[in-house]
Amino acid sequence: MGGSSTGVHDTVVNQLLTKMDGVEQLNNIFVIGMTNRKDMIDEALLRPGRMEVQLEISLPDEQGRVQILNIHTAPMREHNKLDSDVNIEQIAKRTKNFSGAELEGLVRAAQSSAMNRLVKPGGKVQQVDDEAIDKLKVTADDFDYALENDVKPSFGLRDCVSRVLEEGRLLIKETAAPDTRGFVRALLAGLPNTGKSFLAAQSAKDSEFPFIKVCTPEEMVGYSEAEKCAKIRKIFEDAYKSPLSCVIIDNIERLMDYSPIGPRYSNMVLQTLLVLLGKRPPQNHRLLVLATTSNEQFLYEADMLSVFSKVIRVEQLHSANHVMAVLEEANIFSEEEIKQIEDELRSRDGVSIGIKRMLELLDFVKQSEPKHRVQLLLDGIREAGL
Repeated sequence: MGGSSTGVHDTVVNQLLTKMDGVEQLNNIFVIGMTNRKDMIDEALLRPGRMEVQLEISLPDEQGRVQILNIHTAPMREHNKLDSDVNIEQIAKRTKNFSGAELEGLVRAAQSSAMNRLVKPGGKVQQVDDEAIDKLKVTADDFDYALENDVKPSFGLRDCVSRVLEEGRLLIKETAAPDTRGFVRALLAGLPNTGKSFLAAQSAKDSEFPFIKVCTPEEMVGYSEAEKCAKIRKIFEDAYKSPLSCVIIDNIERLMDYSPIGPRYSNMVLQTLLVLLGKRPPQNHRLLVLATTSNEQFLYEADMLSVFSKVIRVEQLHSANHVMAVLEEANIFSEEEIKQIEDELRSRDGVSIGIKRMLELLDFVKQSEPKHRVQLLLDGIREAGL
């Protein structure tokens, strides 16, 4: 209802306003409106006394997904077409960020997978045995195939993000497992604005360790080298006191005052970090260290990469599909504009922009006139890749 230059938009809005708030308004009527594009609704309809209460219906949680899956699998269950190995609760756990429509599509894709077992490859049409159809059931393997190949959540974690978080979960398990050394040091490396700090923080949050401490350059601005070393040592000593601890060292090269001109850096801070990252925690104490860097080459030259047991590389948005996933969730552009942006990005040689830079660009684009937003976004993406 927004962005149209014709009189249709004004006519529809005026009719709704007349019914709700005009001379011939309807009294004692409870009006409920639904939309997928709140940004396109005329502001006059959202003012107090009209549709003043706005509720965002978020994606279903795990229990909600169980209910939705049960609804869509009920006909199969009723006609004994759902195999006993299908675990609805397990499927719900694996379908995080799926919408109701995507869950329905998943069930249909699983049904198609089961039907495809009766169809042999080849160009000839063949008669399908009625008895085989009667015995056909949708199995857990069909749902696995559908999840792997057919249905992906529009608002779900993309491959690069889920990969980093999955590796983070493995590191957490390694740290906590009683049959391991209990001292894990991982480095998240990538270009600036790729979301390394967020991914490290999310992994630390997922660990649910009783002690989590973040060491950042911002909190040490103005510190001398000796004060920085003392602060870093204090963080590690505090971590040793807890049986399970996680320390995040954010932007580790900035912590060492690194500058590419020279190059220059604080050797005292470097040596402090090398010693602490090489020292195992006391017995019966386990420690996970997550560090982030935007300059892996410097750490290599400083002989620091060797102290990390794992290096996880965080990528930029490097395809039109990645950008489209962000745009769909941002809910700024119309379907026609998204199609225009997608066509333009696919015609280019490639895309290269960090997720943080992308979000900042979207915040900037929001402030402009709607007719200029597409071009501003495309220009910003192009400039980020230069």
